[in-house]
Amino acid sequence: MIHHPSADVLMAYAAGSLPEPHALLIATHLSLCADCRDAAKEMEAVGGALLDRLAPAEIAPDALDRLLKRLDEPAPPKAPLPPADPVLPAPLRAYVGRGIDGITWTKLGGGVEEFRLPIPTTGGYATRLIRIDAGRKIPSHSHDGDELTLVLAGGFIDGDDHYGRGDVAGADPSVNHHPVADADGECICLIVTEGKLRFSGPLGPLLTYFRG
Repeated sequence: MIHHPSADVLMAYAAGSLPEPHALLIATHLSLCADCRDAAKEMEAVGGALLDRLAPAEIAPDALDRLLKRLDEPAPPKAPLPPADPVLPAPLRAYVGRGIDGITWTKLGGGVEEFRLPIPTTGGYATRLIRIDAGRKIPSHSHDGDELTLVLAGGFIDGDDHYGRGDVAGADPSVNHHPVADADGECICLIVTEGKLRFSGPLGPLLTYFRG
């Protein structure tokens, strides 16, 4: 079973209204899921058609001059996109700045490592790559806010559901869960969390990882 983001999330992505961390996660998912990619394009087309029906807005008399002046300004150089990588799709590589083998992971104990992405934490969001050893379980926890997880390699079981590469898992403050990485290999995920997590048992060495 393939797990997709909700239609509301895709609509918000197509409208450009998602916070940057969520927009990155959805853009990465679209790189891996043709169905959602097509759905997002349809939503963007509908949005464009609706904009065409709006009455033209008045602009300042000097708007054209200011636009032409900006076009004459040199564009800042773009950092080259790292080469293709078997784990990190292009939207994510642009943020990470390297392939999966070039990441310097921070060990958190309990078979978990993390890499924090260079995205501001405004809005209470934290954006991380995590790598979990085969068969390891994340301690039971609930959430202050929403959590979105995108699987990049391997997989994990959460309750009755299994998530593999390209799948998106969502959790809200009503959810208490303890995902378990597949036994046949490490699991690598992109996770966006809002607020702090609340554990229902001893935290152990993983406490550092789950702090916002």
